[in-house]
Amino acid sequence: MSHSPHSFSRLLHQTAHAWRLAVDRRLKDSGLSMSSWLAIATVATAPEPPTQKALAQLLGLEDASVVPLVDRLVNQQLLARVQPKEDRRKRLLVLTDLGNEAFIEVKSQADALRTELLADVDPAELAITEKVLKQLLVRLGNP
Repeated sequence: MSHSPHSFSRLLHQTAHAWRLAVDRRLKDSGLSMSSWLAIATVATAPEPPTQKALAQLLGLEDASVVPLVDRLVNQQLLARVQPKEDRRKRLLVLTDLGNEAFIEVKSQADALRTELLADVDPAELAITEKVLKQLLVRLGNP
C-alpha cells in the first residue's frame, strides 16, 4: 500500500468528486444539484438562520459564488430571505415550506445512498477515516 502524499491527495479528490457525482445522479429527479441540496441542508440544520455570507463560509464557497445559488433557491421558492427586526441591513436565509419538504425528501435519498456506499466498509475503519478527515479540516481552519 502506497503512502505517497500525492496518492492521498489524488484519492481524496477523486473520492470527493465521485461522491458528488453519485449524489447528483441520485438526486436528478428532485431537480436539485448537490450544491443546492447542501445549501438547503445547511440552512435546515443550522442552529440559527444564517446570512448569505455565513452560508458561504459553511459551504466553503466564496461569497460571490453563493449568490447565484441562493438566488436560484429563492426563485425555486425553497429558500426565503428574511429581514430581522433588530438589524434591517441583514438578510437571513430560511427554508420555505416547500424547501422543508424538499429537505426531508432529499435527505432520505442521500441517507440511503450513503448507507449503500458504506455498507461494506468496516465501522472501525470508517471511524478512523472520519477522524483523519476531521483532523485535516481543523488543520485547514475549517473545524
